[in-house]
Amino acid sequence: MYAALNHLEVMAAHIQNAYLQAPISEKYWTTCGREFGEDCGKKALVVRALYRCKSARADFRNHLRSCMDHLGYESCLADPDVWMRSVTRSDGEEYYEYMLLYVDDCLCVLERARDALMQIDKYFKMKPDSIGPPTIYLGGTVSQVVLENGVTTYAFSSSKYVQEAVKNVEEYLEERERKLRPKARTPLSSEYRPEIDISPELDPVDCAYYQSLIGTLRWIVELGRVDICCKVSMMSSHLALP
Repeated sequence: MYAALNHLEVMAAHIQNAYLQAPISEKYWTTCGREFGEDCGKKALVVRALYRCKSARADFRNHLRSCMDHLGYESCLADPDVWMRSVTRSDGEEYYEYMLLYVDDCLCVLERARDALMQIDKYFKMKPDSIGPPTIYLGGTVSQVVLENGVTTYAFSSSKYVQEAVKNVEEYLEERERKLRPKARTPLSSEYRPEIDISPELDPVDCAYYQSLIGTLRWIVELGRVDICCKVSMMSSHLALP
């Protein structure tokens, strides 16, 4: 909406090998294996935030934060992953440039979006084929549309994410010779009350699968399907003992 009102560009990019570009704050060392050739058996000091290191995520975010501070962006108090800076556009009007950074996913809203991404690319290498107008962002489908009054704006939809999620569940059930109820009008049947359900508890494998489904449903709500928020909350209260 902000981009449409101010006639700004929207562009996305993906940081390549995200964690590996940040220095690590903890001290790690390892013994080099045969893949190191002549250095096999030597001790090596880890200087980059490797995946699975406890501090890797924090180190990467702190490194990214220092980069954004250097470029003149300020972190939004309401959402620290939203970065903004006050600039003057080509027509002399002042406005805010926005950069949304969710781990290694970047989404920018400003007058010259590609130039802004290239500024970050100097510090964090972007995947070349990921730079461009967004089609998918954080699981949601992004598209540019023209409204009935001729205004060009952006639309955000959860449909593709939902369809993929349902497809995965159907495949899971098919392996167990089961299937979803056809033409269900509501997420839960009107007479179902999870708080008084006395069916057998799930085994550890099915329990983990149940928890993953709740995670998927929560993200679907985040992407706009607020109509199922109440039902998802009801089922989420049983994560510890489904």
